[in-house]
Amino acid sequence: MTWKNYLSDHLSLLLVFFFSLATTTVIIWLDPNIHIHINNLLYLLFILILLFSIYLLFDFRKKKSFYRDANEKVHSGYIIEPLQTHTSEIRLWTQLLHIQKDQYEKKLEQIHNEQKEWHEYMTSWVHEIKTPISVTKMMIETEQIPNSMEEEIDKIEHLVDQALYYNRTSDFSKDYFIQEWNIEQIIKEAIKGNRKLFLSKKVKLELDLALLEVLTDKKGLLFILNQFLSNSLKYTEVGGMISVQIQQKERRIVIRDNGIGIAAEDLPRVFQKGFTGKNGRQIAASTGVGLYLANRIASKLGHQLTLHSVEGNYTEASISFSRTVDLLREEYLIRT
Repeated sequence: MTWKNYLSDHLSLLLVFFFSLATTTVIIWLDPNIHIHINNLLYLLFILILLFSIYLLFDFRKKKSFYRDANEKVHSGYIIEPLQTHTSEIRLWTQLLHIQKDQYEKKLEQIHNEQKEWHEYMTSWVHEIKTPISVTKMMIETEQIPNSMEEEIDKIEHLVDQALYYNRTSDFSKDYFIQEWNIEQIIKEAIKGNRKLFLSKKVKLELDLALLEVLTDKKGLLFILNQFLSNSLKYTEVGGMISVQIQQKERRIVIRDNGIGIAAEDLPRVFQKGFTGKNGRQIAASTGVGLYLANRIASKLGHQLTLHSVEGNYTEASISFSRTVDLLREEYLIRT
């Protein structure tokens, strides 16, 4: 900091001081009741200017030292510490700098974690998608196009959709369109998308549907339903049964299968990222991302997912919806 910069920063203080000095001088000189010699007045003015100059000199030296120290720490990558010798204003600005620094570091950590999570997911995703691609390629090379090829293509499509939804969850506001939907319609669409697996495994389907309208994003809810249905089909034996029920009063969808179930020790962790569980490791290669993504999407949509299971007996997955639509309807009826 130079004297020029210092005086420029304190220009208002200088103007106030000299204006006060001039005003006092004029009042003293023009007041007939005050008799003071011109030399004494000039001496008084000189003393006041000297004292003010001494104050400016000490204040400049103190601030010059502070700015020099701050400049060195800024260039070295450190933020200044709020020393007790600093003014309240400087301490406040220093605290604000530390708050900004903490927020910046937290944001950087969040971005780093998201990038790490995405990298880990893409690594496992690439390994998983290679299997159906290799099987399909082998079928084409051997000129054998069995019905199972459609299943492999469906697997590829499911994995691609999974990757897209993984990316969508990072920006909810841009990618989700919330409106009122009839759940029965979306369930039928999900079942239609999995019909080939139902037919190939000869799994019986039991439907108990009813009218239920909820506020949701259709694509997001469809992804959740597809995830539950594909898991049920994967872990249900040939000739098994899956039931889908809409419970109007409870405002929820219940999907139940009579498959191999989930081990009791695995149940608390089924929605954790990367967790496949005992059955996932034994029956099929899995990234352990499907249920994690489904739960993450449900959370953003305001829905609640739950899983109940008895190993070797059944698995029951449910999607619960809030009563927002009902409350809005009731309020509308009251007003009208």
